[in-house]
Amino acid sequence: MKTIQAVARYLPEKCGGIQIRLSELLPLLQTYGVESKIAAAQDSKCENTYVHNGIEVYRYPVFPTPKAEPNHGESPHGRFEFFAHWLKEQKADIYHQHQWTPKCGLSHLRLAKELGMATIVSIRLPTPVCQRETLMLNGQEVCDGKIDEVRCSRCCGVPKSLSDVAIRNLANTPLFISNLASGLIHQLDKVPVQVNTNVTGLLTPLSMPAYVAARRNGLLEMAKFADRIVTLSERLYETLLLNGVPQEKLLICKTGVPDFFLASTQNKEQESNNTLKVVFLGRWNRNKGIHIIVEAIKSLPTTLPIELTIHGSAVDEEKYRQEILKSIENEPRIHVAQTLTRDELPTVLAKYDVLALPAQWFDVRPMAVLEAHALGLPVLGSDVGGVNELIKHNVDGLLLPPSNIPAWAEALSLLAINIDFLSKLREGIQPIRTMSVEAADTVAIYQNLLPSTK
Repeated sequence: MKTIQAVARYLPEKCGGIQIRLSELLPLLQTYGVESKIAAAQDSKCENTYVHNGIEVYRYPVFPTPKAEPNHGESPHGRFEFFAHWLKEQKADIYHQHQWTPKCGLSHLRLAKELGMATIVSIRLPTPVCQRETLMLNGQEVCDGKIDEVRCSRCCGVPKSLSDVAIRNLANTPLFISNLASGLIHQLDKVPVQVNTNVTGLLTPLSMPAYVAARRNGLLEMAKFADRIVTLSERLYETLLLNGVPQEKLLICKTGVPDFFLASTQNKEQESNNTLKVVFLGRWNRNKGIHIIVEAIKSLPTTLPIELTIHGSAVDEEKYRQEILKSIENEPRIHVAQTLTRDELPTVLAKYDVLALPAQWFDVRPMAVLEAHALGLPVLGSDVGGVNELIKHNVDGLLLPPSNIPAWAEALSLLAINIDFLSKLREGIQPIRTMSVEAADTVAIYQNLLPSTK
């Protein structure tokens, strides 16, 4: 069985969880006789091929860099013909696309379908359904994810003074006009705030409703050309149904923890000073909620035995990172440590007592929760979709209001004072799904799509 695994970028370039976990999964698929090649975009005029971790990687050129909206790509990006030529030569059985962006989106999926491959799209982020990309209504509360021009446009800044009828009419704005309006909005970021606010209020209705409509249409086009759409979460499965994706095309295949994490499990003993050691893992991004856990720690009495270590990874928002660093200058209980490699992660993570995951968005299936549980760490997590599917409140962790700093402070104080409760949460952690099981389930999906293996 020959598969193409398509992503918007790939290792050894700096990548996120999608690419890292794919690189760990593909060798396991090989043991089932599944041959894979990676097709990954790169911002270049040229193509190139190399081998990474035993897998051939084809980097197809994307030039010039396409606009971010519509998020799935309004049309084929520049130099798409390189990808098209390469894909035609592969004669693959299955095309599996792991991202939904202008660099790896509808045009790529449609071509694979036209070439007669069985097609799969894995949805690992809320991007295909949410214009804010967070599934948080108005940035404050959990949203059901139903794409609606009026509600989504207002959530993204279209003034309340504009009528529902006007917004629905503006959803028909040609995309080239929406792109022009969006470009002007970005340029206005450099002008005084008052001018920016006034003009942006006029331009946003020209861009946002049409982008929302394009997002919904793109999702339905995905459902048209994908034989299967795989997601990692029950909640996102329901959201896709709500938006008209046929149920017979939907599957849930949850990610698992690599076996080397399980081999690193060890019993930890509380240090003699009984200091609660809290760890945060993740990107420097406001949606990750680092500021929530920082402010919660700072609000606690200095006599409370607690420490927070931030192992930040990629820097999405440098300004945000600097804000955090400034806020902890005089806070000896909070430390910023180096980014951990995958090899280092199990050993270092096992030294802590609890993982904090103050997500401010719909984190579809945060692997940090599974990795922490695999090493015996309870998790304090935001009570939002994805996170609350992995944490059992008061059993193996605590679920907390995402942005309620006093609630986070209270939970941290409880764990720092009540060692017995922390031990109870440790004991409540159940066996973790492994990547080996994920690999077997993935192969079953592939086999069910190929007539000769049914």
